Amino acid sequence: MASGSKPLGFDVTPRPKSAENPPAYDEDDNILVIGIDFGTTYSGVAWATQTDFNSDQINLITSWPGSGREEGKAPTEICYENGMQWGFEVEKDANPITWFKLLLLKQEDLSPELCSSEFLLRSQKMAQKNNKTPIDLIADYLRAIWNHTLEVIVKDRGDSVLEAYQLHVVITVPAIWKDYARQNMENAAKKAGILDRRAAGKTVLTFVPEPEAAALSTLCDPGRQPKKDDVYLICDAGGGTVDLITYKITGVDPILMNEAVEGTGGLCGGIFIDEAFEAMIKNRLGRKWNQISQSGIKEMLKGDWELSIKPQYKPGNGKKEYIVSIPAEAYQKDDELFNDMTQEPFIKRGRIHFKGSHIEKAFAEPFAKIDELIEAQILKAKKQGLSLTGIILVGGLGGLGVHLQQDKIWDKEAHEWKATNQMRWYLKKGENVSTKAPVSHEWHRLYQTNDDFDGTFVVTIRQCQEGTPPARNNNSVKEWAKIKCSIDVPFWGLKDHWNKAGVRVKRLDYHVEMVPSGASIEFTVVVDGKKVGKSQFQTHFS
Repeated sequence: MASGSKPLGFDVTPRPKSAENPPAYDEDDNILVIGIDFGTTYSGVAWATQTDFNSDQINLITSWPGSGREEGKAPTEICYENGMQWGFEVEKDANPITWFKLLLLKQEDLSPELCSSEFLLRSQKMAQKNNKTPIDLIADYLRAIWNHTLEVIVKDRGDSVLEAYQLHVVITVPAIWKDYARQNMENAAKKAGILDRRAAGKTVLTFVPEPEAAALSTLCDPGRQPKKDDVYLICDAGGGTVDLITYKITGVDPILMNEAVEGTGGLCGGIFIDEAFEAMIKNRLGRKWNQISQSGIKEMLKGDWELSIKPQYKPGNGKKEYIVSIPAEAYQKDDELFNDMTQEPFIKRGRIHFKGSHIEKAFAEPFAKIDELIEAQILKAKKQGLSLTGIILVGGLGGLGVHLQQDKIWDKEAHEWKATNQMRWYLKKGENVSTKAPVSHEWHRLYQTNDDFDGTFVVTIRQCQEGTPPARNNNSVKEWAKIKCSIDVPFWGLKDHWNKAGVRVKRLDYHVEMVPSGASIEFTVVVDGKKVGKSQFQTHFS
């Protein structure tokens, strides 16, 4: 999130050269921005040229050394057992150094909980064993991810293009980091070769607080229209830590924000859910656990848990079964199929059959801590007279269980899973209609073929009598009206859009605007500045 009260807004538009506002790079130079999300447990990279920015094309690296599948991020792990290995290169039986990002902090700046963390203590011991300082570890990892990034860019755009571009590197850092920690990070970046001299000019390095970067990414999404003085609570729930901070929007073009409530955080990230689940398996297997190799343990935790059970688990279904296969090395006799029905979770033919109620226990403590952190942040905001516009949940753990399973639908046009039944309210009970300003939201529709679009579409307006309307379209939400819209644009005249599969489809962008007028309100649908449909209603809540 953010520290201090500086507004954040990243604008790649070249500025006039002046003594008061010296440019980071010459306005005529080609600029290549590389963003490194350096996380405690996973790290990722995205890059874009100024031309890419102009066309809203951000290039995310999804191919990594040691991984045969596309992954949005690589593990923040490093190993020196057989030469240097990093990320997915680290072998299953290896004992990598993890959590080394947090080693940059002084002991007095770590919470008692973090100081005594098994993960951090182990990282400190392994760093000493390998004769590495925290800056050395981070530099080695950054060097590896940096060299891989340059290779990817060269493969995509060519050597000559990369050599011609001046680089602006943006690295994320925790919001609560003090200046000395950022300086240590800069030293590590220099040691990694990120700031080496280049013919195209000096490389610019910028640090951005992690939650601010996440907030900007979310608020800049199409369809969102943050307004000046909006207040957002950011909950960055990552792999190791969960950080919260509240921002007030001070500008919208580009988006600028100031810290409104001081950031807080806790050690309750996703890795503690993993640790709790591992303990459940260990307790269930008893002495047989000691017969399983490090690679066998990783296979259970990565394959069955991290890639299957953890992202699929939804609360509220205690009887649903989740199965974990036990490595054959845990039971030595050929005739032993490893069945144990004496206690739950049952073991049948070498597989542990967990119920939803068992899995829920792994999530319970970290989620309870996150709830406490959020409630405390909301209370601080209220004490300062701030009214929250919304809560933005980001981070790896933040993506788990956000929507109910029954809301999951496959959008064939977008070629991705989405959540249906999600509500966006224009007017809430108790608001003064006569003084309320017009509210406009952006929407869009995708079409695959000419048969899908006949020049018309329908917008549905819904209402709810509850004092606090739900985020989902449930039984309290009723259809109010339908607005039929018609446009004089053929299918081929719609804007081109490339979906997640890289397939070109057509996209129709439109606004639905609510304009209060006395005791009535008018909904208007606008396409390219033209009204294509409208309907007027009397506002009346009993």
